[in-house]
Amino acid sequence: MEPNTKLVVITLVLALTLTAATGQNLCGMTFAGLYSCQPYVQTKNPLTTPIDPKGPCCTALSKANFHCLCEHKDSPFVSGIDFHLAEKLPEKCGLPAATC
Repeated sequence: MEPNTKLVVITLVLALTLTAATGQNLCGMTFAGLYSCQPYVQTKNPLTTPIDPKGPCCTALSKANFHCLCEHKDSPFVSGIDFHLAEKLPEKCGLPAATC
């Protein structure tokens, strides 16, 4: 799996396993922002409409501290995420690839 894929997947999964609360964040991304990416990478009925590069998911990803997120790459909470969709998400947001 590509490092970028792991990063996005782990970020999204961690966000979905935590309580989404305004003002709290994980590695520079609010939980609400992380949660906004979930519909694009879920295994069941993912959104197939184009993602808005200025929308909440891409905005959240643009503020991420990827080094911090990479530290969570071994999290056991990765069920329900389609890795092929997750690896494409940063590119769809017009963001550069992140490496762990």
